[in-house]
Amino acid sequence: MKINPTFSLFTGLILSFTAFYLVSSNIQFSYNQLVSLDIVDVEDVEDVEDVVSEDETKMKLDDPKLNMDSLIHEEPNLKEMEKDIDPLTIEKEITSENEIKEIKSNLPESDGAEINSTYFSIYKTNEEVIDNNAVPNIDMKNGCLMEYSLSDEKLWYSPNEQDSYNSRFYNISIQVESGLNLDPDCLSNMILGILNDQRGWSTIENINFQLVNSEYADLNVIFAEPTTVDELCYPLQTNGIYSCRNEKNVVINMFRWLSGAKDFGTDLSTYRIYLINHEVGHYLGWGHTDCPSENAIAPVMMQQSKSTNSCIPNGWPIYERIKLLYSTP
Repeated sequence: MKINPTFSLFTGLILSFTAFYLVSSNIQFSYNQLVSLDIVDVEDVEDVEDVVSEDETKMKLDDPKLNMDSLIHEEPNLKEMEKDIDPLTIEKEITSENEIKEIKSNLPESDGAEINSTYFSIYKTNEEVIDNNAVPNIDMKNGCLMEYSLSDEKLWYSPNEQDSYNSRFYNISIQVESGLNLDPDCLSNMILGILNDQRGWSTIENINFQLVNSEYADLNVIFAEPTTVDELCYPLQTNGIYSCRNEKNVVINMFRWLSGAKDFGTDLSTYRIYLINHEVGHYLGWGHTDCPSENAIAPVMMQQSKSTNSCIPNGWPIYERIKLLYSTP
């Protein structure tokens, strides 16, 4: 049988087209398999890098589709971030912060502390002001000064007569640094006379003060040279000219005891009463205050060593008594 040439050509074309289609489909299928294996989230790259060749890895990173997919799926690995944080670093940061807080909370309540406003004023006549610079049976003007200085046989001197500790009292000690010309026994009578005076802190606190050994004292009243005061008052900067209350120590600067303050003029008696009552007031929990108005009596918790700011110098806790009297229970 004779085969038609036209039919043979048509059949050959169909067979060729079919073969070409099958070959093309096989190639496309292999390419799709390759792409599906190579698209891997960034989080998983480290998990498979041991089994993926260097060329394949480079291909994955260069593939635009892969990079876009990575941007979409990439999330921070919180567990790895936690591993990177050094626990010692965190501990040091917390410790430093606590140390700063501790330093702030332990700053002595004296010159430089926060000042609270006084919202009422108290006025007195000149005669009443003059009477306020005296303490019964105490020579405030002399200030317990002696003609000779305490020897350097020991660093600190205390009064001879001392009581046993009693929880019904504020138990205080008095210490005087060697080299100062102050009489410790005289200071004992003077300080107890000021604190237990009816105008003093004992009638506000309803507790009297008594003298005990420094080992058992609730509060130490220390008289010292300016350089020693700076050391005992640290971290407060007393700069050789101020006194302070630092924890259980009331530290009196000998420079101030002798020279007083500008606004007190020559009235050392009032200034010495003020100095004792002011620093002990800090120990009792009273903070700094200001001058309420011109020519009013200065509050004892005002920083009168710096300035009375047009108030009249005063050494007694008058404002504090009234505040407690009219305070809400």
